[in-house]
Amino acid sequence: MVSVGVITPVKQAYLHQVIPSSQRATVISFDSLLASGGSMLGQSGLGYLSQERSLGTGYITGGLVTLFALPFFGLLRKLGGAGDHIIGKAGKKSVCPAQGLPPISAVESDAGINYS
Repeated sequence: MVSVGVITPVKQAYLHQVIPSSQRATVISFDSLLASGGSMLGQSGLGYLSQERSLGTGYITGGLVTLFALPFFGLLRKLGGAGDHIIGKAGKKSVCPAQGLPPISAVESDAGINYS
């Protein structure tokens, strides 16, 4: 689950970077559909394996399957697409907001609201 927590935002940012906005909703929905289906089948399969063999076998198998996916991320990185390059000063000296969102350096605590 730690690897999924790291990979998911990176994958989403990459998809948003390389997919044209006219096709983005369809591609992201299809990606979500496949991810949900894979999760259901994977968890069911690992649960069955853990029940038949042992809990440790299920954990090791799940880790190996996740490890098997890493070379594919390396191959995508070697393509050198637009999503692989940081343009400008993003992330070097300040926070890097999501595309289209303004950077926020401070939030006013009272925002001009009178509580009296």
